[in-house]
Amino acid sequence: MDFSKITEVEFELLMQASEDFGRFGKSERICSRCGNSFEHFTNGNSYQTKCKTANCLDIVSRGI
Repeated sequence: MDFSKITEVEFELLMQASEDFGRFGKSERICSRCGNSFEHFTNGNSYQTKCKTANCLDIVSRGI
């Protein structure tokens, strides 16, 4: 199975999880691929939200 592609639904889930982390400091959302939870990292003005399972869903955003 090729997990390099991300669907619109998966992208929306990652964005919702990122918003949860920004608002509440945590997210109760579950990965639609594997059922694991998400984790969130910040580095300066960028952040990453990803599934705790290696090589699963993740998104990196950068801003100014």
